[in-house]
Parts: sequence; C-alpha cells; structure tokens
Amino acid sequence: MWTDVLVAIAAAIIAALIGWPLVPLLLHLTHAGPGSKPERTGAEDLEVLRGGLWIGIVERALIAGAIVLGRPELMAVVIAVKGLGRFAEIKSSAAAGERFIIGTFVSIALASLLGVIGWAIVA
Repeated sequence: MWTDVLVAIAAAIIAALIGWPLVPLLLHLTHAGPGSKPERTGAEDLEVLRGGLWIGIVERALIAGAIVLGRPELMAVVIAVKGLGRFAEIKSSAAAGERFIIGTFVSIALASLLGVIGWAIVA
C-alpha cells in the first residue's frame, strides 16, 4: 500500500518536472511552425492564460498520480475543472484556445505515460 503511494508521488513529481520545460518548448515550436502568423507583442499576448505554468504542473501531477493509483477517471475531473476555469479566456481569444488545447494535450500525454509506467511498477 505505501509503496503504491510512494510510486504515485514519484510519478507525479517526475511528470510535473519533466513537463515544466517540455510543454512551453512545444508551445513555442507550434507557434513558430509552418503556417503560423508572425508573433504579436500586444498586451493580449502577454496576458494569454496567466498561471498556465502552475496549472500545468498541478494537472500533470494529479493525472500521473491518479493513474498510478488505479483511478484514471479522476483525469476527467482535472480536465473539467481546468476547462471550466479557463472557459472565458478560451472563448474570447483564439490564441488562448490554441495554447489551451496544445498545452493540455501535451500535459495529458506526458502525465499519462508516466502514470502508466508507475502503474506497471506497482502492478
């Protein structure tokens, strides 16, 4: 039992820390990729999804830990809370919607991978 919790905590920490540099890098690459518009430097861009770094860290940690502990349905709760909290920003800005979708998909994929690895260790 305690080993399950320790593995879940380890997976959560690793998912949070690995995603910290990886998700912003991928967001930057997708923004600067083929077919992208030139970067704007307006106030709107500076305010796009403030706090996203910390939300992503917590999101990855919760998802990885939930999977290790055999509760993948908790992913739905995490994603729903995140989506509801960001709904107004996503609705009002195409840039925010794009960042939200790309960042969320990368975070979920990474956290799920590490959660499954942790679950395999526990099982």
